[in-house]
Amino acid sequence: MRANRDRDAVWPSVAAFIVSMLLALVLYTAPSSVGGLPDLTPSLPLIVLYIWAVRRPWFVSPPVILFVGLLQDLISGGVMGVWALAYVAAFAIARPRSDEGAADLGPLTIRFVVLALLAFGFAWGVGSAAIGVPAGAAPLITEAIMTIVVFPVLGWLFARRKERSAMFNSGRGG
Repeated sequence: MRANRDRDAVWPSVAAFIVSMLLALVLYTAPSSVGGLPDLTPSLPLIVLYIWAVRRPWFVSPPVILFVGLLQDLISGGVMGVWALAYVAAFAIARPRSDEGAADLGPLTIRFVVLALLAFGFAWGVGSAAIGVPAGAAPLITEAIMTIVVFPVLGWLFARRKERSAMFNSGRGG
């Protein structure tokens, strides 16, 4: 009888999830503004959350989404709870389907764009409510555009990794 590979691979996947999320959070805080130009850092934590929500949906539960959002609020120096609430709301509405094929980059990207637009819209709304006046939208729009532009590259790498993994595992006997 063949052992379930998903169950055997849980702890390495948990470690990979934690490392990739911490790396995304650290890179998110890295300054990327050059010569007075706007900050061009995409929301890497949102991208990583989405990719893991497709790959291992049970890792990306609402408490995990909330915690990642709070960490992003903390390290970015923004109003606490803005990204946490934005992420939870966006994932509640546009949660990736667990049956979504990793190789189908088009639908994966379209669903991510919807999720990102919801997250950034909620972040603007919650942030505006927190400070009592409409927040400036330009930096958030720039970050949303960069996030949406960067996602297909990371999504393609994820899809290629998934294809290679399936190709190598299909040759094993049962």
